[in-house]
Parts: sequence; C-alpha cells; structure tokens
Amino acid sequence: MIRHRSGNDFLLIAQNDHALFAGTLAEHVGNERFAPPTPLGPTVQGIAMHDSGWPLLDDPPMLDGRGWPMHVFHTSFEIASKAWGASVERAAANHPWSGLLVSQHVLRLSSLPHEGSGRDGRPADPRIVFAINKFQHQQIEIQESLRNALGLRTDMPLTLGLAQPGTNDDEGQLLVAAGWMRALDSLSLDICCDRPLFDAIDGIFPRIGAQPVRFSVGHSPPFALTLDPWPFDVKEISAEISFRRVPARTYSSLTEFRDLYQTAQMERTALKITAR
Repeated sequence: MIRHRSGNDFLLIAQNDHALFAGTLAEHVGNERFAPPTPLGPTVQGIAMHDSGWPLLDDPPMLDGRGWPMHVFHTSFEIASKAWGASVERAAANHPWSGLLVSQHVLRLSSLPHEGSGRDGRPADPRIVFAINKFQHQQIEIQESLRNALGLRTDMPLTLGLAQPGTNDDEGQLLVAAGWMRALDSLSLDICCDRPLFDAIDGIFPRIGAQPVRFSVGHSPPFALTLDPWPFDVKEISAEISFRRVPARTYSSLTEFRDLYQTAQMERTALKITAR
C-alpha cells in the first residue's frame, strides 16, 4: 500500500495498481534514442506484474506501529518477501521471461537495507539476516530454472541476477529490460507518493550495447512528474489510478480501520508525466 497524505486525508493506493501504471509506461518505451525492450510483450507483462503478489497483503490492509495505514516503505521484510515471492510466481506463470525479470527485481530489492538486517549501522538481527539469505537463495534457484526454460546460460558470474555489460546479446537484453523495470517502478512509485523520491535514476541502457544514461526527474504538482531525456513514443503519458480515501489519523483498532477502508468509495486521480 502507498500512503499519500493529502490535507486531512490519507489516499491509499494499492501496490498492484502502481505496478499496472508502470506497465502502462513500459508499453510506450521507444523512440529515436531509446529502443523498446525485447521481448516486448513479456517485458511489459513482467513490469506490470512486478507487484502482483501484493493484493494478498493489501486486502485487507494493515496498520504500522503508530496506528497509521501501513506504507510499503515501512513494511517488514517478512511481509514484503511473501508479496515478492507471490509476484514472481504469478509473473513466471505468465511467461518465463516475465518471471525472470520480476525475480531479478525482487532479488535486488532484498539486497537493500532492511530493518534488522544490520546494514544500517545497527546490530543485525540473526533472524532477519537468515530470512534474507533464505529468500535470496530461493530466488537464485528460481532464476536458474527460468534461465534454463529460456535457453539462457547459467554458468557465468552474475550480480543480483545480471551479467556484466557486453557479456552477450541475451544478457544485454536482460540488462535493458531490468533497467526499465527499475526506472519505471521508480517513476510510478514517485508519482504516487506525497513527497519526491528520486531526483535522478541512473544506469538505464537505451539499447543493447549502448552506454547507460541518467534520467533527471522533476516534481510538479501532486501526481505529476517531468522527465529528461524523454524515452517514450508519445509526447506525454496520462493515466488514472484508483485510491481509497480515509481520515489522516491514528487508528487504535485494526478492525475499525479495515471496516472504514472497505466501505470507502473507490476514487480515481489523474497521473501525468511530461518531458522536462
């Protein structure tokens, strides 16, 4: 769940809806400077499905330690890893390439600092460290199986599921797709949140064999971004996303909050990304 503060309300956006918007962005990647990722269909589907396991945890939603609706950024590793694993399973059922792309994505996310992992300067919780290691080993095994199904090599050094640039065209194809996964996930999260998340996104490959580029991200009014360079085949990206509105307050009862959430009317707001 993405918790967007708007005046006296929380606008609650489901993770899967944010991912579907990222998939919409993926459909439009490609112009004179940027080649569409290939294979196009499975890449777009992988990006659109990268949070498809989150409905298991967003419905019904949870509260954080303060009694506020749980923001995805404050979710424990235990909860997040369940959603990530389910997302990989659902994407892999769609296509091995989609599953490989989502597995690489969640493997990267699992490598980021998590509360209790000891990577933020505090003592490591052995249970969290073990859970992270277990999850990563599971994803590495899944990726090996998906690579075999796709005819990709499994006998080369990989870093978080990716080979070094210039290894071969197959690995270059995955590098390009993984870059778009990261970029479009970041843009979609950023536009849905109530504060800027990214001023720049690095390491995006315009095509196989090209040097990576950096995107500069500008923040306009709520639910609007600007982007430079422009990677899409249309002049602007416009879409709508659903949310539920609840009062911005501390909830003492999970049951009360869930009842309020379930009875809240589903609303929609416009999203727009334009060239900077």
